Amino acid sequence: MTRSTFRLAALALCAGLLFTLCTGCAPAAPASSGAPAGSAAESTLTVTLPDPLPEPIQPTEEDLTAITDVLETRFREDWDRPGRYLTARLDSVRVIPPKEWADLQIPLTDNTPWLDGRSCLDCITDPGGCLLMVRTTTEYTPETMIGAPQYSDGVADHVYLALKEETGWTIADQWGYYTSSELPEPSPDPIQEELDLTRAQWLMLQHQTRALALSGIFRDLENPLEELTPAECAWYLYARSESWFGLTDEGRTQTPSSIIFQADFAAENGVWAADWRGGGLCMPKALKGPEEVLPAQNPDEAAIRAALDADPNAIVYERTGDTVTATLTLSLESDTIAMEYTFGLVPDSTGPVSRTYLQTARRL
Repeated sequence: MTRSTFRLAALALCAGLLFTLCTGCAPAAPASSGAPAGSAAESTLTVTLPDPLPEPIQPTEEDLTAITDVLETRFREDWDRPGRYLTARLDSVRVIPPKEWADLQIPLTDNTPWLDGRSCLDCITDPGGCLLMVRTTTEYTPETMIGAPQYSDGVADHVYLALKEETGWTIADQWGYYTSSELPEPSPDPIQEELDLTRAQWLMLQHQTRALALSGIFRDLENPLEELTPAECAWYLYARSESWFGLTDEGRTQTPSSIIFQADFAAENGVWAADWRGGGLCMPKALKGPEEVLPAQNPDEAAIRAALDADPNAIVYERTGDTVTATLTLSLESDTIAMEYTFGLVPDSTGPVSRTYLQTARRL
């Protein structure tokens, strides 16, 4: 399955968003009932609107700026999640003129409980308001694509019903449109181009090599899944959580550890295990025992991180045939580390995303 076909059907990012804009006021929390978000790309709705249409209120430039700021804040609650997005931005906010309403294919005339039994057009008439079109662009990390994101990335349009009430402008209803899943391909990194890697392979390679270093895996490995110790597995999961969505309140990785180890240490794409512990075909041998191994910080991680960040040339990459070698050189107070990590390549034709995976490690 390719990257484009793997994406899930698009949903809106902020279903049930509710906030009030007024001088000195903070936005209210999202409504618990939440209006359902629809997808216009899949809709066959035939919209019949009254004639004449109600005349919308045009927000002032100051009002529109305030609305945009609050929408940006609400989107950021999702966009700022660790390791989830490569690109996440709010591109534009505009008032939709009445002549475009019929083309939206959304139920503007339906009475709804979250609008006190009124329709959107009723609300635009009283207390008065308008429809807003909000365009966003999002692109997931390759790790997120492997872990099956909740929403599709790409360009999306969101329609909001904005009402001008006594307390200020309120967003009372919302729908999501799926516009396009194909984002402009950025210019490749010169090293990525030299190695002839896909963007996803290049990003995964850097994330994996950094996590191996932060984990202190500085020894020979001929078969990592068989030879990693429980401590090394715990340290790796902790370091790798930077690119796999962080940790849960219970101290686990947000993504099942079986998926992380399969993506980073195995070529297999046929089965992606979803359990938290030892059920995956590609789980490390050290995690298949009765004791659960949770992520834990390598005691030396802070020193290793400082050395990595201080030297942009600490890791050098070279490709030979179908493998890429990452050579790590670190000067620590206790020792000088020289490692060679060899990675295999998985193309995007056999899985949700192209990636690299560790084959061997060698202390130099």
